[in-house]
Amino acid sequence: MTKKIGKIFFPRKIKKNDTPEVPTFKQHLQECHFVDAGKQLIIREDRLFALRQEGIGSKMKLVEEEEDSEARLAKDYEDLLELVMRTLENSLNLQSAEEQKVLKEAVQAVLQEEERDMRWEGFQEKERPPWRPRRCKQNHEAILERLVQRRMEEAQLDPSIEIHSSIQKSITSKAKQLKEDLLKVATWVHSCYPEQENVCQFYATLYHKIFSAKLREVAEYMLCDEDCILLLQWVKQDYPNILNVPKIKEVIDHTKLDPLLPEDMITPLEQQFLTSKKREVSTCLQKILDREETAWKNGELPQLSDQVDCCPQAIDVIQCFHGHVEYAQKMLGDETKARSITCQMSSFLKDYETFHAKVIKSRQPNTEAFLMVNLSCLIQCRDYITKNAHLFSEDVKTDCLSLLTTMTESTQSYFTSNMLRELKDLYRKVGSNEWLKDSQGVCEELLAKLDRHIQKFNNLDKMCCQELLGGMHKEFLAEYVRKMMKKKIKISDKVQQQKAASELCLNSERIHTCLTAAGSNMDWLKDILPKLAELLKLQDPESIKVELVNLMSVYPDLSERHISAWLQLKGNLSPLDRKKILKTVTCSHDQIEDKQDSLQYSRSFFSIVRIK
Repeated sequence: MTKKIGKIFFPRKIKKNDTPEVPTFKQHLQECHFVDAGKQLIIREDRLFALRQEGIGSKMKLVEEEEDSEARLAKDYEDLLELVMRTLENSLNLQSAEEQKVLKEAVQAVLQEEERDMRWEGFQEKERPPWRPRRCKQNHEAILERLVQRRMEEAQLDPSIEIHSSIQKSITSKAKQLKEDLLKVATWVHSCYPEQENVCQFYATLYHKIFSAKLREVAEYMLCDEDCILLLQWVKQDYPNILNVPKIKEVIDHTKLDPLLPEDMITPLEQQFLTSKKREVSTCLQKILDREETAWKNGELPQLSDQVDCCPQAIDVIQCFHGHVEYAQKMLGDETKARSITCQMSSFLKDYETFHAKVIKSRQPNTEAFLMVNLSCLIQCRDYITKNAHLFSEDVKTDCLSLLTTMTESTQSYFTSNMLRELKDLYRKVGSNEWLKDSQGVCEELLAKLDRHIQKFNNLDKMCCQELLGGMHKEFLAEYVRKMMKKKIKISDKVQQQKAASELCLNSERIHTCLTAAGSNMDWLKDILPKLAELLKLQDPESIKVELVNLMSVYPDLSERHISAWLQLKGNLSPLDRKKILKTVTCSHDQIEDKQDSLQYSRSFFSIVRIK
């Protein structure tokens, strides 16, 4: 049985007056000079092996002496290596420079023995000392492996941390121990080994292997969503974060470590995670919609914040949705996989469209207020999807934007229809003899009533106001042009035509000033009436043709029917000239249509000027 050595003693300081003496083997051990102690043993084993090789042991006395020496040598080696291995077992409990120095001695002693073993590599058993190889380095690695195994098995959580799941407790405690010990290795142990030994990588591999085995064991169970997320979080985020702690990252190459979990285990976890997130997003968005629908049914008015209609559902929808998608991206480390969650936005908007249609069809007192706030929600969601298009697959993005456009247009249609209905009686005067006599008076009446109508939008936020009033601006002007094309009047006199053209330009300026001051950003609409007015002033058919071609190049949706109706205002234009003009512009229209860019198409105007 191995005799136990007492606790490790640190070297005593030599007094200045002491006479230097060569320490004995026992003294080296007591002072933890393991390298020097080992060197003494190597000298003794060389002498003993030489005696064996010279055959001197044939004489009984010398044989007995040699056997006694080998026995003492074996006992001394046992004492040395027991102290060395005990020091190695204490590697992760270092707290001082003195203890570091002792560990360094132990490591050097192991490497010294390993070097001695290598000297006898390739020799037959009879040709080398019977006590070689000692395999100290192999034993050293086995000790460290047992040390890591024991520490991970005994890992405990801080009692103040409340975790109820046994799986979470087990994983979290082991991860905590792993991180603490790797920091100890980087701080205390690393400097005790030569660089080429790469001891930090060795420790990291041991801890990684044990932690990986634990996660694989857990992954084989049917996990609840909470434990599934925990497991994925450790694989994708928390464990990489530990390895990327600066002090650890400096001494460990994590790219040389095997994956914590194999792909065939990660894939079902990711699928479960995504299913869970989809369910959470769907539930969250449905609660927002239910809340809004309940408030609307109960006749509640939208909240006001600083005299501006706030849109809590837009904030809630975007935060709920973006938060889950962003979390999935971080968790999975793959934007493409996280995109599968975004289909929930499409489902939500379909339900939202159903609710939206109910609101529009209703006649409840709070309907108008709800639609204004809903418009803000729609615009904010549209802008969010447009700016974050990378989060969505192409089909989901297209579907979402289409739904939002439909709802936005139906909201604008609701308000513009109300506007046109309120202005219907006044619009009858446009393009009539009364308008010829006092176009400015007719325009002022229209704008005064329009202004009273749009006062209700003062509480809208700027973006929503631009969207809504921009649409109303366009519809207001389109109805004005449509009334002018009703063929109620003919202006035969050249002077009257020039006067009417001037009046149209003045009307255009007033309309544009009124609506842009209210919030419209449709600046390009200011040119429509002046360009149409120019056609009234021109008398030469060829000049009219040129102007019409220019007009069609700017407004490709200007149709032959629109042109014909507008030319009816010119009472002095003969039917033959009118026919020639229409024929020419019809040919030009087909050529122009192929050359239009997207900006011009986005500025379509005459397509909403509906004439019979």
